[in-house]
Amino acid sequence: MEKGRVAALDAGRALAIVGVVAVHLSFQFPNLPGAVTLLARMGQYGVQLFFVISAITIFMTLEMDHARCADARHVTLRFYIKRFFRIAPMYYAAIAVYGLISYGAMRSGVERAWVLGAHGPMDVLLNIFFLHALSPTAINNVVPGGWSIGVEMLFYMIAPLLFFLAMNRARLLLATILLLGLSLAVTSMSDCNGTLDCNVANNTFSYFWPPVQGPCFIVGMWAWYAFRSHLLGASDVTKRVSWLYLSLALGFALMTGALGVWLDKAHVFAPIFAACSAVSFLLFVCSCHARKHRIRLPAASRSTFIRRCAAALGRESYGIYLWHFICVYMTFHFFDHSFGEKNGETSIALFGATLIAVLFVSYGLSRVSDRLIQGRATRLSRRLLASVDRRFHLTRDA
Repeated sequence: MEKGRVAALDAGRALAIVGVVAVHLSFQFPNLPGAVTLLARMGQYGVQLFFVISAITIFMTLEMDHARCADARHVTLRFYIKRFFRIAPMYYAAIAVYGLISYGAMRSGVERAWVLGAHGPMDVLLNIFFLHALSPTAINNVVPGGWSIGVEMLFYMIAPLLFFLAMNRARLLLATILLLGLSLAVTSMSDCNGTLDCNVANNTFSYFWPPVQGPCFIVGMWAWYAFRSHLLGASDVTKRVSWLYLSLALGFALMTGALGVWLDKAHVFAPIFAACSAVSFLLFVCSCHARKHRIRLPAASRSTFIRRCAAALGRESYGIYLWHFICVYMTFHFFDHSFGEKNGETSIALFGATLIAVLFVSYGLSRVSDRLIQGRATRLSRRLLASVDRRFHLTRDA
């Protein structure tokens, strides 16, 4: 860990954001070879990797706060303050920015910006209160990609409760069974007419909403409790075990691809396999980091450059996720016909160059918004946290 960050988790965030950008760009390159298209479409499961990393990070920070805070109320209040100021300011900015894009597109004669769907004032309000994951028209139409933020914020609501339940493994297991059973029951009754013999379509409300995506957080939660020492690089792992982690990651990824991309079936189960693949990948990366530090292998300049890029993308992954849709919209608006007319080999080259360009520009937008918005929000949250700490410490002393 460095300055409270786990390098392997930033590497996971980097892979996730590259995958998400790749899948959104791939639709503009219809002449990509089939194998490249399938690989790019697998990038959609970078969101599940984000969910797993989010669960691990949440339980790691809750555990750290629990060791130093006065009581459960203190831990919970700190958690909600930190999460709100980490997510909300940038998201509110995204609501405004994409609203202006939509308004400008309609004023210029375009019915609606390509990155947005039809929505109204109530949908905007639901996004402001982070309840949009419960509404078909609000979940993904006000902020493109906002469905994942809505799902995360709903999980944050119950995360402290799950954390304190985790003090007793039997109760945690019972809570997990209840949550999974509830998820299965709601999915069955809502979209499957009371049966499990149905297919939840990809990229629909029934796929995006919490009962389908929620189990990914449960997988991440158990990953933290089962592999805490591995994820923190404090456990000795042999090379054989590292390759076992990689094999599991690839195996679960193949199952995810078979269910959600190649066979185009069982999308309701694909996120769970994607989450298991994400955990295995993180364990593999963590084990590689631990072995390098233990053996003290010299780092090649190329691998150092890749690690720095991954760390930079990982740190800015939230901002890149929010703002890359602007770049995707621009490429679609100005280059759609040009990209679509290219042959396979040219399409691969253009796709790679466009992917790098979009990541670069989105990273720059993220850095600017971090300085203008997130930096101020972080300073405000620190003042609030200091005030809360003083209050609870005084209460405890009294």
